[in-house]
Amino acid sequence: MGFSLYSLKRFIITFFALFVFLLMMVSCDNEIEGQGDSAFKPFLNYDPTVIIYPPSKDISDAPEEDTYSIHDDPCVECEYYFCPPMNSMWQMQICLNTCEDPNTVVFQGECKELLECNPAQVLLETDIPCVTGDGYPGFKDKICNKGQILYTDCKTDCTTEVCDNIDNDCDGEIDEDVKNVCGECGEVPEEVCDYIDNDCDGEIDEGVANACGECGSIAEEVCNGIDDDCDGQIDEFQLNDCGKCGPTPDEICNNIDDDCDGKTDEDLIQECSTICEKDLEYCISGSWICTAKQPLQEICNGLDDDCDGKVDEGLDCLCTVQDIGTLLPCKEKPLVCGEGFKTCECKNADCTELGLTECLAVCHWLPQVLPPGETCDKFKGIVKPEECNNHDDNCNQSIDEGLTKLCYEGPSATVYVGICLPGEMFCENGAWGAYTPNGDFMNKLCLGQVLPEDEDVCNGADSNCDGKVDEDKQLEPTDILFIVDLSGSMTTEINAVTVALNTFAAHYSDAEVLQWGLVTVAVSEPWQWPGEMMILNLNLTDFQTFVGSFAASTFQANGSQEMIYDALYMSIWNLVGLPNLPYQISDLKWWPGGWNGIPGSSPSLDQWKINWRDDAKHVIVVFTDENGQSFLNPTIDEPVLIDMINVSDDLSIYVFNLEWIKQGFPGNSLEALTQAGITGKFFELTDKAIEMYNNLLEILEETACAGSKEESAKP
Repeated sequence: MGFSLYSLKRFIITFFALFVFLLMMVSCDNEIEGQGDSAFKPFLNYDPTVIIYPPSKDISDAPEEDTYSIHDDPCVECEYYFCPPMNSMWQMQICLNTCEDPNTVVFQGECKELLECNPAQVLLETDIPCVTGDGYPGFKDKICNKGQILYTDCKTDCTTEVCDNIDNDCDGEIDEDVKNVCGECGEVPEEVCDYIDNDCDGEIDEGVANACGECGSIAEEVCNGIDDDCDGQIDEFQLNDCGKCGPTPDEICNNIDDDCDGKTDEDLIQECSTICEKDLEYCISGSWICTAKQPLQEICNGLDDDCDGKVDEGLDCLCTVQDIGTLLPCKEKPLVCGEGFKTCECKNADCTELGLTECLAVCHWLPQVLPPGETCDKFKGIVKPEECNNHDDNCNQSIDEGLTKLCYEGPSATVYVGICLPGEMFCENGAWGAYTPNGDFMNKLCLGQVLPEDEDVCNGADSNCDGKVDEDKQLEPTDILFIVDLSGSMTTEINAVTVALNTFAAHYSDAEVLQWGLVTVAVSEPWQWPGEMMILNLNLTDFQTFVGSFAASTFQANGSQEMIYDALYMSIWNLVGLPNLPYQISDLKWWPGGWNGIPGSSPSLDQWKINWRDDAKHVIVVFTDENGQSFLNPTIDEPVLIDMINVSDDLSIYVFNLEWIKQGFPGNSLEALTQAGITGKFFELTDKAIEMYNNLLEILEETACAGSKEESAKP
């Protein structure tokens, strides 16, 4: 037929290859259809011009097979191609002879599943039970990663067992091996005194029972003949001043020393009253003596002698036949206010009995005095100046308002002599007196009077008002410097100091002996804003000038830079001497003081110098309601100041501050400064002028009044 056997074989092979190609193309079209953009394209490396010949037994039986290998043939290239069902999981290896044209298939492998999974489906299975490397049960996921089946790490919520009433390590047991000796979570409880073994050591209340072997606080010692606090002593510090149990008896008016203080019936004063008034009664020799007015028999004197609210009632003192119709002035009910009149009238038809009428307005008795058209109000009298009579004299609907008068209970010869001054009384309900500190009105109380003192204190004044000044003492030269915190919180306290100084100044003399100076801190000045100032208001000078300067000081509502430590350092540096100064003045600079800016001083630090006298005692009195502060660099603190005070020439420090500052700031309350040098004292800051006055006198007694006139007169 014209075809050789070789040609027939090539035809068959070519036909088979074309058949396979067409079959694969049809399968590819069917696989891709409906898969969307994510479908895999078959035969990514396939060349459609290549003729694929299926493997032939004839070829494999050829003799040259023994010497020929496609793997050694440089013309043969092998690739993997998709095969039915034409997806990315199934591929076959096909080897082509690229040296022939067209290329011919020299090897076709089996169609195999080369991918374990579909890469498009990442999560294959979830929550597969597993065990972690630490041995805890957990779960893992089965995933497809680039066609390979993989498993995620075994994850678990199980952890090391902790004591929390939960099975943390998932072993079916709760809090095993982690509970304390008491079988509970947490630290072993501390032993407390409650008759229970709290720390589970087999002992109860060990080391926590009190000295009496019982729970709770040691019983307080009470006066009962028993050692209540188990300290070996009975009723210690519990017996009263009379050496017996119970409170010290109150002193009563019986001419006996009831409170065992060595005095009899002392300080026994109480309020008493009669029908006439309230007043005070005093215990004298075991008997109460009431000073209130006693009711008396009514007599003809125009007074309410028996205190029944009526004057000369039942008496015809003013009434004779000739007095009938005579108008007599009166200020009593039923008259409401002002001055009225009453008259004598006949009480019977034959006028053998006479008596006084009610007190009524003048228009009731003399209607003709009324202007035309006005109506008489018989209960409203003539307006008069207000008097202390429990009557509305001026008809302003107030009684005894604004009435005051001077009073003095000392010897009449002492008033306005020395320090002695009269006080003041107020009118209340027709009686003269004043209000006590607790707000009660006390009849005849003379408020603010200055009476003679028992002894003449050393103040350069006549304290006992005998016309002689300091007859047994003599002021010594003393320089006194006040350092005052002028922040707004100090207003009331410094006002009390001002009153005390004015009281002292009223009879103070010896201006040549005592010199006074003033330094203020926390002062706001326009040129230093927003910083605050430390000001030397007045160098040491006479007392009257000092008092005027002190009274002119103004308080700063927002003052916050209370540079007390700095003021002390700058005020005593020249008492210490330059060689002994911790910091030279030229090395000191002001630190910024927070939101209030940088502080300053007037004069400047290099010009600051107190004119202490060499032959005088030196005293500094500090008034503040703050703990010690410094705004200088280097910082000034109490140890620095204490060292300076100790080496200063005859220097005493006195401090007025709040008690809670002393308790709350023990390291910088300024109290320690009062113990340095010539010992001073810490006083509680108060707004009571009399306390301030007494405290200032005490300072003078301790410093300026150490000598006597007799000693100074000795040759």
